[in-house]
Amino acid sequence: MLQSQLNAEKRPDSGLIIAHLEELRSNRPSIVLANGKTAKAGETIRKIIAASREVFTELGHAGLTQRDVADAAGIAVGNLTYHFPTKRSLLEAMLYETLSDYVEEHLHLYAANRDKPLLVLLDVMEAYVRNARHSHRFFFHMWGYAACDEEANATVRYFYRANGRFIYFLVRAANPKLDHIQVRRATLQISSLEEGYKLFIGVVADDNTAIAAAEHDIRILIEKIVMNAEL
Repeated sequence: MLQSQLNAEKRPDSGLIIAHLEELRSNRPSIVLANGKTAKAGETIRKIIAASREVFTELGHAGLTQRDVADAAGIAVGNLTYHFPTKRSLLEAMLYETLSDYVEEHLHLYAANRDKPLLVLLDVMEAYVRNARHSHRFFFHMWGYAACDEEANATVRYFYRANGRFIYFLVRAANPKLDHIQVRRATLQISSLEEGYKLFIGVVADDNTAIAAAEHDIRILIEKIVMNAEL
């Protein structure tokens, strides 16, 4: 079953996938916010965004302060607030920058096997689970941030909606028999499964034998979801 999908011809969804990813890439905050500024200012913006992720991962949205981020970036608070006048603007830039990092990984994996959408989808999901082994704290805090108010929730929804569209396109290309509703259902199931792995990777013991096989297992489960979604 998998082999027949891997040998499938290139489909029209290819253009949609690339256009979606390129649009997200063009909105990377470290590039957009540095546009028209000096090279030094651009470097400062990149340092601030990177430092904000470090502090966010350690302390969460509630514990993060602009002073903590400035200290982590090695700059004055006034320099930070010149570029990011509010804590929310800083958090939003950090989340969108993180999304851009995932987009770059998506583009890399897609370019490697763009004519084999099922393989790309499996590789992407495996990469998500592998990444969660060291980044699960970030996602714990991101979910907490989403719960704090509606504006934060909207920011996090954007994060997941962008990834969800990528998965949607891949599912549709991998199994063209599916209609729109079936693709959406499969996309939700896949996203929920992957997010569940992130949760349990972060809370179970490191030597848990079931979690040790997570990268292998998620490939098998997602192939079943995609190829049986019309049932």
